[in-house]
Amino acid sequence: MLRILHLILFIPYYFLMLLQSNWTIAKTILSPQFNFDPPGIVAVSIDLKSNTGILTLVNLITMTPGTLSIDLSDDKSKLYVHAMHVKNRESFVSEIKALENRLKKFLK
Repeated sequence: MLRILHLILFIPYYFLMLLQSNWTIAKTILSPQFNFDPPGIVAVSIDLKSNTGILTLVNLITMTPGTLSIDLSDDKSKLYVHAMHVKNRESFVSEIKALENRLKKFLK
């Protein structure tokens, strides 16, 4: 029952992430200036062990505008993510870890 509650709470959390990233990408595209944060590929250590959990995380990252999961290490401990805007690598990693931690609450 608790897992269902965490799933229900996850939906608006992810929806807000989608809105924020859509807004950021729209501003980038429509802006007449070309001054935005640099793109980058970031290695993120992941704690998810199940294939279902990893696949869900990869898909959620890829469905978020401006980010793309590009590779998973052979031991499934690192996920490589390309992002259009990487202002600060540590804050980017913490956002991905927050998403992963919310997933772990309802995916076992």
